[in-house]
Amino acid sequence: MKNRGSGHDLNRRKFLKSSLIGGITLASIPSLYSCKKEELDYILDLNVPTKLFDGKRCWCHPRAGIVPKAGENNTPKVVMTMNKLDLAGSDIFYGMYGLDTDNLAKNWTSPKELKSLAPRFEIIDGIERPVAISDFSPKWHTATKTLLGVGHTVAYTPNWKISNPRPRNTSYSVYDRHKNVWSDWQKLIMPDEVKFYNAGAGCVQRYDMENGEILLPIYFRPEGKNSRVTICKCSFDGEKLEYLSHGTELELNDDTRGLGEPSLTKFKNNFL
Repeated sequence: MKNRGSGHDLNRRKFLKSSLIGGITLASIPSLYSCKKEELDYILDLNVPTKLFDGKRCWCHPRAGIVPKAGENNTPKVVMTMNKLDLAGSDIFYGMYGLDTDNLAKNWTSPKELKSLAPRFEIIDGIERPVAISDFSPKWHTATKTLLGVGHTVAYTPNWKISNPRPRNTSYSVYDRHKNVWSDWQKLIMPDEVKFYNAGAGCVQRYDMENGEILLPIYFRPEGKNSRVTICKCSFDGEKLEYLSHGTELELNDDTRGLGEPSLTKFKNNFL
């Protein structure tokens, strides 16, 4: 999870820069990576599916999900989604785009706008406002054999600006691999509309249980307080994602914005 302080973006850039430099340095030392080539049954290759930066807009949140044996010769099909970001303001997402590859990234399709994941207009506090989805992450759900994408909503003012307080929800959609389309995005219904008025699963990493239940990290902001994180246990039948319960609420009550964008994984018998 991330501490969302006022210097969050700057600190993150510094961290990424130092991390990349550190990674390059470590990778260049053979003694630290002495694995023999013949022991590996895979290769890593740099592949650029698409590019966009014209000074006004750019791609962001590119994330890929894997559909087993749906590509050529029973190889996986890789399905990527991403937002188009308007650089004129903060977090202005006019739409979602998708592309895919059936041959392990030898060829990618051209990005196309995903109409089923497009922004909608909703009446919020008596005013019609645009609501977009973003921070979307597709992942294969083994129990139902479906590709489930989860993100959150961004509610704007009528002129596409962000203001607070504002509602936020976990959004989700299911990919139809036969038609190569995503279902119309839906919202995860939470039990307490006041407490979870501003709550969503943007930029998170979920963990799927063997029985099909999903442990979904979210972050939420009670009115006038810092953002908190928790894990929601959800059911999923291949079409509908439903809240069942949630666990411990972690909070950080200081002069930052609190905690956000949590992720969850499991190593041996421990959840991390």
